[in-house]
Amino acid sequence: MAVRKLWSLAVALSLACSAFGAHAAEQWPTRPLRIVVPAAPGGGTDLIARLIGDKLRDSLQQAVIVENKPGADEIIGADIVAKSPPDGYTVFFSAANIVVNPSLRSKLPFDSNKDFQPVAKIATLPFVLIMNPKLPVKSLPELVTYSQQGNGLNAASGGTANMLVTELFRLKTNTKLTVIPYKGCGPATQSVLAGDTDIAFCSAPALAQFVLAGRLTALALTGDKRLSMLSNVPTGKEIGGATYDIDLSQWVGVFYPANTPADITVRLNAEINKALAAPDVVAKIGQLGGEPTPVSVEEFTQFYRAELAKFKDLVTRAKIPLEN
Repeated sequence: MAVRKLWSLAVALSLACSAFGAHAAEQWPTRPLRIVVPAAPGGGTDLIARLIGDKLRDSLQQAVIVENKPGADEIIGADIVAKSPPDGYTVFFSAANIVVNPSLRSKLPFDSNKDFQPVAKIATLPFVLIMNPKLPVKSLPELVTYSQQGNGLNAASGGTANMLVTELFRLKTNTKLTVIPYKGCGPATQSVLAGDTDIAFCSAPALAQFVLAGRLTALALTGDKRLSMLSNVPTGKEIGGATYDIDLSQWVGVFYPANTPADITVRLNAEINKALAAPDVVAKIGQLGGEPTPVSVEEFTQFYRAELAKFKDLVTRAKIPLEN
């Protein structure tokens, strides 16, 4: 009899919790949303976050407050979100460093595997492989062959993500190159223009004008699709299938603290995906060198887990030392 009573109590509590969760999601939001952007105002992630925030303000009929928390490759902003209440009111916009940092750093104040709930994938922004036109090659396969014939290449790197995609390119194609760091894609692009370096992987907005003017040669894109602003530039996969398929692009995603109610997570995903269909959002993301990529919570979660594993494998294979 005692066991039966305990079982009945457990069932009742479970039903009550389910009803409470459904009611909470139905009522959410009842106060302003806080969007944490781990970058300075005016950058690509910040512009996208504010644009999506405006759409959410209109559709949810609640104020949306954007807080910029730059520094330490997104770690400062991510830590704030990881330690926030999982009530659906603190939202994190990440430019993919959330999956890169665990592979490059030996210590983090949070666990990227456990402390975040993926919500929505905002956009994918491929890298463009650019080359100084003075090099005696005209295509990606010719560049690889040129390097393998003993002509070492200097590759400008404009940041952590640029360095990693360059390392992936080196590993996949057995290209001989030396990575030279620069403080951002702008300086990296200028170094290729000046002939101080030979190649670079950078985002399209930093280099499109020089490619269109013939001052730089764009050999290939990472990822699966061409860009409208550089429609004549093929993807690596188009050029040579798996051999030149550099499957690493930048992306912007939205996260909640772990244990945020599933119904609220699904609701925010639906609202964001609706915003991604708006013409002004599509246009702005296009200007930033990307395209909207609306997916379900489940699809983004699977993608996120795969990205964590991908970067861990890449850093191990490239023998990149961990930072403290």
